[in-house]
Amino acid sequence: METRVIVTEEANRIEVEKHNITPGPHEVLVKTHMASICGTDKNYYQGKMPREVLVEQVDGNNEAHHAYPLMMGHEGSGTVVAVGEGVSEFKPGDPVISFGWYNTMADYFVAPVKHNGYGVVPVPEGMTLDEAALGEPTACAIYAGMQSGVELGDVVLVVGAGFAGQIIAQVVKRMGTKTVICADIIDGKLELAKKLGADVTLNPTKDNIQEEVMKLTNNQGVDVAIEVAGNDTAIQLCTDCLKHGGILGLYSWVLEPVNLFINRWHNDGFDIRTLALMHRIKEDRPWWIKKTMQIVADKMIDVQSLISHVFDLDDATQAFETACNDPNACKVMIRP
Repeated sequence: METRVIVTEEANRIEVEKHNITPGPHEVLVKTHMASICGTDKNYYQGKMPREVLVEQVDGNNEAHHAYPLMMGHEGSGTVVAVGEGVSEFKPGDPVISFGWYNTMADYFVAPVKHNGYGVVPVPEGMTLDEAALGEPTACAIYAGMQSGVELGDVVLVVGAGFAGQIIAQVVKRMGTKTVICADIIDGKLELAKKLGADVTLNPTKDNIQEEVMKLTNNQGVDVAIEVAGNDTAIQLCTDCLKHGGILGLYSWVLEPVNLFINRWHNDGFDIRTLALMHRIKEDRPWWIKKTMQIVADKMIDVQSLISHVFDLDDATQAFETACNDPNACKVMIRP
């Protein structure tokens, strides 16, 4: 099958190339409905590669790519059009969600049925293909909210009101928090967060976040602070606003050095958690994927409202420029 696929040739330069693909044993060929651009894709497009490490994943589907050219896309949905040898779980016509780096920014992509917690999974009844295209990042963000340690009556600060932050804020609200505070430098994203259930929205360019948090918490600080902005300013703000013994949740994959004052991490006994579903122990992933996708299918979380832009595949450069440079972009989608 011939397919067009977006390829990052070098930093800040992408091309739409033609490639031939076919499903091998235990793989399926999927006609793409839509794919989405996430923070990882933006990092690679902008030339931000993870530094080399001594120990790499050896169980497949390692997303820590280190060189160009790089065929793009790991978030997406579509319909199975052909199955490889040994596939019994899917048949042509089945709607599926990609959970792995399978070059989904394409007309078609090939993915394994099962591979160490990666692969494609069925779209649950009640979920649209638009929602399914955001299945992987939605699962990650729902997982982050559920594993953040929030308890009934807590005050929670979410720093970064992009796609993941919006999902996390909805989740912790559903879980019984007393007050959800969202902080972001873009007023439009704060307005969306308010619409989706945030109790308080603050803009650090206009508000003294730490001062406002202390007013809201009787000078105690928030119970849980979750960083979703991907920079040291956000991590520091979470650190400064957290109460003694509070939980610091780190969501973003930060690929550049950071400069932080972390004395409170030790002195105030923080519980520090990394909240990354797709990089957890492989045996955990299938269970969490099924659970989080059912939450979306049951309409407990609003995903559709977070799609801000949709571009055709031929407009890939414009799509990436928008995702990287438009401050009001929440989730940018690419469709064949």
